Amino acid sequence: MSALSKESFSVVRHSLAAAVNAHKKRLFGAVSLACFLFLSFFPARAETDLSTLPAEFGEVIYRWYPRSSNQLFIIGMAHRDSLTGLSIPRVSRAQAQVYKLGQWLVQRERCELLLPEGFFATPATRTGKEMRTAADEKLSCPASIDLKTLEEKLSDNRSFVNAELLLKKNYPLRLRQVEDVKIHRAVGEFIRKLVNCRNDHSEYLRVKSQLDYLEEKRTAAMLQRIPEIIQAEFQQGNIKARKAIFTIGLSHLPRIIRYLEENKVSITSPIPGPGKQEVYTADLNLKKENFGVAVLLPQALAGDQKTLKINGLDETIARHRRLSSAGSSSSPGN
Repeated sequence: MSALSKESFSVVRHSLAAAVNAHKKRLFGAVSLACFLFLSFFPARAETDLSTLPAEFGEVIYRWYPRSSNQLFIIGMAHRDSLTGLSIPRVSRAQAQVYKLGQWLVQRERCELLLPEGFFATPATRTGKEMRTAADEKLSCPASIDLKTLEEKLSDNRSFVNAELLLKKNYPLRLRQVEDVKIHRAVGEFIRKLVNCRNDHSEYLRVKSQLDYLEEKRTAAMLQRIPEIIQAEFQQGNIKARKAIFTIGLSHLPRIIRYLEENKVSITSPIPGPGKQEVYTADLNLKKENFGVAVLLPQALAGDQKTLKINGLDETIARHRRLSSAGSSSSPGN
């Protein structure tokens, strides 16, 4: 090859290299611009929107990490009498509204897993895959039941029916047990003891202290088990998203909110005497597994200031209402 040919070849080679580099730069610039535009039009996941929740059904009283894609919806309940099983008008009204809250979450948030306080699996309440037959079609199939009809159905003391059982009947929901059997039974025993010792003040205080401790252990145990249950259902393909509805008595909510605020479970034993109390603490599993939480109340309870005050929820709900009206939130994760 002549010197001229070599020189020409070198020029061509450098020209091609320059052209390739220029093309790479233009391509990189185009990709960068595309990424910028994508992120501009599709920002980080927004907060789970519960603003369209009908006020006649209830309201949200607390949010915790609302931007998480994993969500636990806790609905505070009013229960039938724990000893007689009887219902009263306020309870049946609250239960009817709980049904409507659950129905709204099933339809809007596509919740497929229901975790009721006090539920224990039996052959009659199987939770196998047969419950998911035509699940997608049934999400909107059940005819809407008005609140008055629901209230009448839930006030019937001749048979036991509650909001959760009606939801299970009308929607292809998975039911899972979250209760610790031993703690649940112990709580029942202490409730009966408390009723029987009302005339003995010192004994009443002692039993009440033990009962409060057991109730706190029970609440913590349920809350700590929930992420594991949701994860198992999701991995087995039984639910499409890591979401669930957890129904629990109103009196448990202050403890739950305290755990969320502190990002840990903390329980003090009722052992009497100075320096003898033991404190149990554990990291909150909901935080470990990146769950967000929304606490909801049926309107019959959210609008009852006396009940809210007795249960220590009056300040919590007042604060959330102020923040909501101001268009801001103090929830973690915002």
